[in-house]
Amino acid sequence: MGGDMHRFSHRLLRITVHVVMVAILGVTLIVFAVGAYDIVRTFLTSPYRARFREAFGLIVECVFDVLLLLEVYQSVLETLRHHRVPLRYVVDITIIMMLRETFLKYYRGILRPSELLAVTAFLAVLVTSRVIVLKYSPDYFNERLRRGSEGE
Repeated sequence: MGGDMHRFSHRLLRITVHVVMVAILGVTLIVFAVGAYDIVRTFLTSPYRARFREAFGLIVECVFDVLLLLEVYQSVLETLRHHRVPLRYVVDITIIMMLRETFLKYYRGILRPSELLAVTAFLAVLVTSRVIVLKYSPDYFNERLRRGSEGE
């Protein structure tokens, strides 16, 4: 009885995650469409206004939001599947968040060169850590152990 209840609650949690993520992605895509419409309308009426930059910033923000939501979605599914949070997804989410905030500051016109240098250094560290995480993940070691036992 306990195993059936655990499987039922696990399945219910997965369905809930799917429904919530689809709803959030739907809302984000609607905002993306509104931003694209605003860019086209602004460009056709007066292409040299500052509003174009704001509208394009909204599009970039929506694209990064969709990427961020997809990474969170994958992270939740992997956590449910393996009962652990893969560090790879945490690093990916952090990279996307850093890029999103940097682009938002750029399109608002408030990005300073010192901030850009700091973000570049931080992203270099994150990308390096992502490579290390992929190289030394538990899946990597399990695959090597499996191949080693097959070769004997």
